[in-house]
Amino acid sequence: MSTARELVGASLDSAAFLDRLADDEDFSGAGVNSGELIKLALACEEYLGRPLDDEELAELTSVNAVAALISPREEVR
Repeated sequence: MSTARELVGASLDSAAFLDRLADDEDFSGAGVNSGELIKLALACEEYLGRPLDDEELAELTSVNAVAALISPREEVR
C-alpha cells in the first residue's frame, strides 16, 4: 500500500471505505466528510513535518493528490 493510501486510510472513519475508493476519485464525491479531511490534512502535516498552506489544503481532493503532495518527501526517503 502506498504512503498516500495509508495516510488517507488512517484518516477515514471506516477503514473499509478505502477499499472502495479509487486513487483518482474525488473525496467529496465519494462521501469523505469534512472531519475526515481535517484528519487527513493533519496527517499530511505530521508526515511532512510542516503546516500545509491554503493552496495545499484546497488540493487534498484524492489519493493521487495526496501522493503528489508528499511525493517530494517520498523521494528523499
